[in-house]
Amino acid sequence: MEKIKKKLSGPPKKSAVAPDGSFTGVATGFAKKYGMEARELQLETTPKGEYFFLMVEETGRETAKIIEEILPQAILSLPYPKTMRWGDGEIRFARPIRSILALFGKATLQFSLGGLAAGNTTRGHRFLSKGLLTVASPEEYEAALAKAGVTVDPARRKQSILRQFDELDARLACRVIRDGELADEVCHLTENPVAVDGSFKESYLALPRELLIIVMKRHQRYFPVEDVGGKLTNRFVAFSNINCDDISAVRKGYERVLEARLSDARFFHDEDSKRPLAHFAQKLSGITYQKGLGTVADKVARVVNISCTLAPAICPTRETEVMAAAELCKADLSSQMVFEFPELQGIMGREYAKAQGIDSVVADAIDQHYRPRFSGDVLPETDVAVCVALADNIETIAGCFALEFIPTGSEDPFSLRRHALGIIRILLDKAPLSLAAIIEAGIQCLPDHLKPDQTKLRHELMEFFHGRIKNEFEARRGISHDVVDAVLGAGRNERLFFLTNLFKLCDALRAMKAEPYAEALSITFRRAANIVKGQPASTELNEALLTAKVEKELYNAYLEVEKKVTPLKEAKNYMEVLKTIAGIRSAVDGFFDGVMVMDKDNPRLMDNRIALLRKVTSLFEDMADFSKLVF
Repeated sequence: MEKIKKKLSGPPKKSAVAPDGSFTGVATGFAKKYGMEARELQLETTPKGEYFFLMVEETGRETAKIIEEILPQAILSLPYPKTMRWGDGEIRFARPIRSILALFGKATLQFSLGGLAAGNTTRGHRFLSKGLLTVASPEEYEAALAKAGVTVDPARRKQSILRQFDELDARLACRVIRDGELADEVCHLTENPVAVDGSFKESYLALPRELLIIVMKRHQRYFPVEDVGGKLTNRFVAFSNINCDDISAVRKGYERVLEARLSDARFFHDEDSKRPLAHFAQKLSGITYQKGLGTVADKVARVVNISCTLAPAICPTRETEVMAAAELCKADLSSQMVFEFPELQGIMGREYAKAQGIDSVVADAIDQHYRPRFSGDVLPETDVAVCVALADNIETIAGCFALEFIPTGSEDPFSLRRHALGIIRILLDKAPLSLAAIIEAGIQCLPDHLKPDQTKLRHELMEFFHGRIKNEFEARRGISHDVVDAVLGAGRNERLFFLTNLFKLCDALRAMKAEPYAEALSITFRRAANIVKGQPASTELNEALLTAKVEKELYNAYLEVEKKVTPLKEAKNYMEVLKTIAGIRSAVDGFFDGVMVMDKDNPRLMDNRIALLRKVTSLFEDMADFSKLVF
């Protein structure tokens, strides 16, 4: 075996050498650890001082031997949400380990795991293959398993599933509803997926479409089927792990299981339908929401309060509908159907409300106030739904922050980031409302014992939204991080309250940054801001002290630009604002070239020039911090 030399760092000289010059126990112990003596230590001067080190020779090891040591722990370290023990063994894994195939080239690796020795054999399909299969080399593994009824490559299994969908569409003259996540799950649940189409009683189609789909997809891993017009049919497609001559028995088994689930669903639906939604709303007082925040009924009362606060600004002519939707928005949580199928919250409330003749705007809001349920989901469609969605989200966030359930790192057990992004997306695309007003409404609805320091809570919530706004603008709306930082870092950040204005400014700054003069402009403005920063703002500009030509030119340029910029800012025409401000750059550069600003021998002139620069920076300091732009 090849040998390699290796340098091992040891102890510092001050701890390795005694006053009499002999080696201490620290030195002899270090050398002994590697089978050497202290006299073989070598001294070296490093940036940290004098240290001893050893030069040792290591003999290389066979790759196979190293792999044999690593594999047992590597297998057990595979992450699974749930693991199990079986028999008398102590190891935990996702499923019982029945055999271990371990090859390095054509050589069989020698190790054991849980009393099971590795070898060159494995098992094929449980029903299509009998006994052990011998695999001579890794290259033969996939072909050997294919003969034994197993498609090893997940990509090929997925292709097989999609191909069978197309074949079924043509044969049934319908369309299998594709679901990428479910297809991936089925792909990994089967070794050789075989499509089986089945049917259920047409009478079940009277149940809500979403209910039928969830029963089939979430609970049975079946794919629903719709006709060419998009209407749900009484057919489904499931995937078996075996292809047999008579598939009818498999089909009957799938149909029998689905029949039981649909029967339960119809029973819950019929029982719930016997009572008005108001009945279920009353039962919410018996469901705990969160310790410190009371019951779900208490939460609903707060959502109603916030909704009524926001309604005049969002939908002033529909305050009655907003209150009705808010009062019923969580009612279905106490229904038998949602207890059995939690995924249907909101959906069943909408269906029950429509069946009871409640205004369709109110009914739709009961469902849509949960939107967006996930990243990329659609937003609430109506103003009433928007109002209740904002109220529900900010109530959750404000309550959790008041209880100090604040997200940290990757931990966000209450999905507060998702709730915040929901508010941000709604404010950007559906309701140009003040974020500060939303936060204030959320704080004021809290119980008195949870808001002793409203200023602190208000600051924490704004900082939290600040981070989510950056994420939304950068990840979803294509604004570069430096532009977002420049706008959010501006001196006066009232635009943070109105996200539509904030995004307009980011978009304008992004466009201006692409201009050829942008980098030079950034340098000029950055220089001016740096000079003004930290200087007392008490000195007023004295026009009589503007004696130099470049001072007068800069002041006149400022007056001209300020006159144009003020109405443009009020009109939120940020692109024109930035273009207009850019016109002052040559006067600023001339000022820097013509006078010494920080003339400490003439303090009156210095203070006056700083006051002039402060007026110039006031043109853009509330727009962007140009020092954060990256070119």
